[in-house]
Amino acid sequence: MAPPLQLLIGVMLPLVLGLVLAALQYPYWRLRLAGIPGPFNWPLVGCIPQVMRHGGPRFFQRCHQQYGPVFAVSFGSTPAVVVASADLMRQYRATVVPPAVLYIGMPHRWDDFWRLVRSAWQPAFSSASLAGYLPRMTACAEQLAGRMEDRARDADGGGGGRVDMWRELGAMTLQVVGSTAYGVDFGAMGATDGAAGGDMSTAAGGGDDGGAKASVDPGPDTAAAVASSTSAQKPGYGRHLARACGDFFRYGSAFYGSRYSRIALLLPPSLRPLLVWLAHKLPDRPFTRLLRARAVLSDTCHGLIDDWKCQHGQGEQQGGQRGRQANGSAALPPAGPVTAAATAAPQEEEEGHAAAGGKAPAVEAGSFLGLILSARDKATGQGLSDSQVVAQVQTFILGGYETTANALSFAVYNIATHPEVEARLVAELDSELGSDRLPTAADLPRLVYTEAVFNEAMRLYPPAHAAPRIAFDEPTQVGRFTVPAGTPIILAIYTAHHDPRVWPRPEEFIPERFLPESPLHPQVAARVPGAHAPFGYGSRMCIGWKFAVQEAKIALACLYRRLRFELEPGQVPLPVVAALTLAPRDGLWVRPVARR
Repeated sequence: MAPPLQLLIGVMLPLVLGLVLAALQYPYWRLRLAGIPGPFNWPLVGCIPQVMRHGGPRFFQRCHQQYGPVFAVSFGSTPAVVVASADLMRQYRATVVPPAVLYIGMPHRWDDFWRLVRSAWQPAFSSASLAGYLPRMTACAEQLAGRMEDRARDADGGGGGRVDMWRELGAMTLQVVGSTAYGVDFGAMGATDGAAGGDMSTAAGGGDDGGAKASVDPGPDTAAAVASSTSAQKPGYGRHLARACGDFFRYGSAFYGSRYSRIALLLPPSLRPLLVWLAHKLPDRPFTRLLRARAVLSDTCHGLIDDWKCQHGQGEQQGGQRGRQANGSAALPPAGPVTAAATAAPQEEEEGHAAAGGKAPAVEAGSFLGLILSARDKATGQGLSDSQVVAQVQTFILGGYETTANALSFAVYNIATHPEVEARLVAELDSELGSDRLPTAADLPRLVYTEAVFNEAMRLYPPAHAAPRIAFDEPTQVGRFTVPAGTPIILAIYTAHHDPRVWPRPEEFIPERFLPESPLHPQVAARVPGAHAPFGYGSRMCIGWKFAVQEAKIALACLYRRLRFELEPGQVPLPVVAALTLAPRDGLWVRPVARR
């Protein structure tokens, strides 16, 4: 027997035995979750067919309607309890479980780590720091508005002004992250030119690729293109980085990425490393794209860190080599429909952050790395490892890029399909800003309808559509049910945002429900505190939520002060995909129209 064939049999035999073992475990986990209602879970595959058919958010909605706010499901060999009630989500406390494809080198027990990262990150999101970021956010939004005005003029001149607004907004959010967090010009605002379809506009559906499709071929090894220089000024850098971020979220999904990811869901955790090894030896196209994306992101993060250390006299610039050494492998996505918990960390009031009391200090743009590199555990004095620092840099790039771009795209879509909303939004901007003034920190609190539009877009289409949690050590009470220790718990944010018992006319886009003077406001805000939770719940909510809301308000103000956007035909309702985040499936195609 040829050695390669022996090797293949040696790998496949334990995988087959693992599948048999997983099928035999089905009665055991059902017994552990006895008393918790839920849909029929097929042996071995569980609810994976239903999730693939309907999408996770819609599937959870159906279960919520049939079984109530707490129900049990299985994703292959992994059982989980889904919580779909805003009240129960708000009360529930447990450890955040980040996606395995996002966090590298992290400890297996998260609470101490979260506290360390929180204390390091908190100054970056103080009120003074946010005010310092505002000019850079405004500059990026104005650059995008100028690009869109150019497209509008091209259309008037017969040149065609059709653009994928999702990709354009993604380039802007990536530019904001680079300039505010790292003091670097990623060059992302030019990334959409000549890169049609490759950066963000990938679709998810069925097929051997896990449904991930792109309108362009992956092309040359983008990791090598970036690794040759740690400078963010390299031509084409923004295009490669934007493509890597988009590929990460598309191909990193357990359900819509590599076929190996779906097989991994069926296996016991002890056998998944063997499948990871096989995936690296015989990668399919989605896994290859994920590996390339991970390589680009790793090289970017190492380059930023080493450049910062070099500038501050803490080491030689060696990010390219060290980054390539870190790129030998990529984990498979985790078992279960977890979302990107990017920038998630325990949230505290900024007034309580400073050790001596008082307001958290302002952080200059670009000093995010200094905060992370100087973080120390209070008990041990230990700082973060290199891999943990890289993970945090990667987290902020990915979280700041994808989720905000998705939320803004959904806002533009809903504004375009609701002329009355557009009229009121434009009236507010004209009244507060006029035609010749950019928004300032003093203006933002007065843009109440602008913020309501963004909030309603995130209610209807929350990018973080579900949040994974787990209680490691002891059983936990969720409503009237006791969940065994170690059982994953999924907070179904999308389902809670569409609950008709909480939200009047839940499928309609009504920004007025977030205005205190609206009759709809007391029906939700006063009766169900915390019902609107696009950034998560309680102390575990996204630490960067104020950053994201400020960026979104500035972007909407700068865009709609000068433009309006007409949808291209065939996008109502907008096709979406719920991978690591909820995103437009095929982009958001619009024609910019200059208002003046």
